[in-house]
Amino acid sequence: MTARTKHIVFSLIPVMLLLLLITVTEFTLRAFGVAPPPPLVTETLYDGVTWYQTNRAYLVKYFPAGTPLIPEFKTTLFRKEKGPRTFRIMCLGSSSMFGTPYDMNANIPGIVRKQLRHLYPELEFEVINWGASAINSNVVRDFAPLLLSYHPDLVLIYMGHNEYYGPDGVGASFLEKLLPFLTRWKYALRECRLMRLISPLLGSGRDAGKPPTNLMREVSEGQLVRSGSDDEQRVFGNLGSNLRSILRLFRGANVPVVVSELSSNLMFAPFVADSLNSPSSLAAFSSVMRQNLQKSDYAAMLDIIKCLAPKDSGNAAVLYWKGVSLRGLGRSSEARACLRAARDADLLKFRAPGEISAITHRVCTEESVRVFSGDSVLSAWSADGIAGDTLFWEHVHPTALGYYVLANSFVNEIIAGKFIMGTPRTTELLPFDNDALSICWLDLAYGEFSIRHLTGHWPFENYRRATPVLDGADNTLATMVAEVHGRKREWNEACYAMATYFWRVGRTRDALTTYEAMLEEYPYGFYANYLEGSLLNSLGRTDEALGYYRRSIASNPDYTRARLDLGLILVNRGEYDDARRELTVVLQKSDNNQSERQVKATAHYGLAALRANRKDVTGALRELDDALELLPGYADALRMREAISGHGR
Repeated sequence: MTARTKHIVFSLIPVMLLLLLITVTEFTLRAFGVAPPPPLVTETLYDGVTWYQTNRAYLVKYFPAGTPLIPEFKTTLFRKEKGPRTFRIMCLGSSSMFGTPYDMNANIPGIVRKQLRHLYPELEFEVINWGASAINSNVVRDFAPLLLSYHPDLVLIYMGHNEYYGPDGVGASFLEKLLPFLTRWKYALRECRLMRLISPLLGSGRDAGKPPTNLMREVSEGQLVRSGSDDEQRVFGNLGSNLRSILRLFRGANVPVVVSELSSNLMFAPFVADSLNSPSSLAAFSSVMRQNLQKSDYAAMLDIIKCLAPKDSGNAAVLYWKGVSLRGLGRSSEARACLRAARDADLLKFRAPGEISAITHRVCTEESVRVFSGDSVLSAWSADGIAGDTLFWEHVHPTALGYYVLANSFVNEIIAGKFIMGTPRTTELLPFDNDALSICWLDLAYGEFSIRHLTGHWPFENYRRATPVLDGADNTLATMVAEVHGRKREWNEACYAMATYFWRVGRTRDALTTYEAMLEEYPYGFYANYLEGSLLNSLGRTDEALGYYRRSIASNPDYTRARLDLGLILVNRGEYDDARRELTVVLQKSDNNQSERQVKATAHYGLAALRANRKDVTGALRELDDALELLPGYADALRMREAISGHGR
């Protein structure tokens, strides 16, 4: 061995020892279950059934240690044991797939699920929402392989707006920009136990004393990106590579995919434009444009724009106001082209430029995956073919109507692709109606509250949207919405409280829709089924109530109140054998505490009515005696006893 070789060997020994120490430490930590990475799902038990539940905290690994605001998945349940008639759909994307600003059913996954249940009532649809704010294709590509373990039957994708500012977009390190595969290595490294222990100590390099502002500022850090720049070209290349990998992953597992190209609000003014000589000049120009807009003097607006130097023709603000002017003059085709160019020229890239959709379309076509233009379907719902404020809240997040249009387009593609075996019961989709779609009042009000909060911070300036649902709320309802948004009250708790309030003040349709919305998310909830049945029963809709009572009992056979109400209805319907069976089970399962004594007394009362109808007076009196022993002074029992005794005399 030469002296040089010895020198190299002895130089490597410390490195090898360090690697050995790290390896041993990692395996030791794993053996003792220290610092495990967050799982994609957790297991939970409801109504005697084991479910998977999406782990809201899973996304922490994609953000630097110390990041104050971490996006979360929506809590969604799906069965651990997939049934033979279950069709399972996975929805991938960012905040527009999550459903921002809504938090329940007014989103793509919720409306797709509702429409498919309407079309194919014999099947059970599980639609799992894997969308989350601020994530991009880097994140989706990383966790998508884990989804195969849960046996999806179909995948829906709507993503692309966060390619610039999502994890490791334009903010990626120099090495990651040079070698993109390092991003995936980094995500894998963050799952190591040792790394999970030491990363909180390393911090993120952020100002620890500075409170979090908002997610948009946090993820973008105010970085401006010019069209055609190296950063933008890298973003385009990453999206194409990531999307292709995702599509091939699912195709290799024989899981079909439907993809929507992106859409955004073309009538939203660009966040940042190149100044016209100076920021003050740009501000003055925009001010003059707004003044003329208020007067609907579109010709004057165009004249001002024509006077600008050619070098300003590509300015995002100039393009935007030219588009607004042309739209006002009825020149929609020209207006649309200018507004799209304004969107693409916006230096703050919170709206994906048109090239993102072009890449999406090209990759899907090359991979033989069904793809449709979200922008085209939304534009078709607009009077002049320009998707604007009717379909969007701000720059990218749709209104409930906008989500309805996109969801229906996914459903149409699912039907056209023949991904579901069998023939639909009908070809008619449910109309855009909150009650028909099971979109409850809380979801609508929460959405408006969220938009007020979102647009009250950077990068929005003096941006206001009408919030009619919230504006019409009384203090009780408005307070509950604020508490839910501030996480001082759980969502389901608020739904129950609001439904009870609506029931009490006579807004029974709002109460019913709230229960129906809860049952759309979790159809097996025994309590929501019971309350829906009770409300329908109180409205005289007993035929409908029976189904809800029976579903409540099927989910929780020990819940006696559902059996009691069902038994009483069956007595009134003359179905005595079934009624006796239900009321007898109530007596067997009820305890002797004070609240259950009322239940048992009512069950005896129901059995007394049953026996009286069968001319068994002695048996009826015995049941009434038992009822009065449990609940002395029970008025209905006393009246029945008097009636029976009087009839006997």
